[in-house]
Amino acid sequence: MRLATVLLLLTLPGSAFVRQLSASADAPLAYPEGYRSWVHVKSALISPAHKGFANLGGFQHIYANSQAMVGYRTRAFPEGSVVVFDWLEMQDKAGAFEEGPRRQVDVMVKDSQRFAKTGGWGFQRFVKDSKTELAATPAPQQCFACHERLKKDGLILSSYRQ
Repeated sequence: MRLATVLLLLTLPGSAFVRQLSASADAPLAYPEGYRSWVHVKSALISPAHKGFANLGGFQHIYANSQAMVGYRTRAFPEGSVVVFDWLEMQDKAGAFEEGPRRQVDVMVKDSQRFAKTGGWGFQRFVKDSKTELAATPAPQQCFACHERLKKDGLILSSYRQ
């Protein structure tokens, strides 16, 4: 009976239980399909005056799933929170700044058990428009090193403006 139950669980496509069992901290995060229909938390324009312009210059849009929105309102991010940072180059069109090509998509996923070594958050960077190509840097530990100083805010740098 136990074997039958386990086999049944393993055959359920998309089962969160199966994904959780098979995922290790080293396994890459999944691309967050449909994130642009999530709550738009905020946008920012990173100008040439910013020290990180070479790597991050342009537009940054932040999106959050429903679990993460609980965290944005309370600063206590529940398990299953997903925050997406969509980075786009900036193009000057006769004095009007517009979005250019995508630089990268950064993803944070809250799973305290899986990502215990990085404060309960998993970090992943997808290259340009690719849903499968992962950036070699920054490594999750590098991301965590920056976010760690924000423990009181759930390790999240951004805030939601009502």
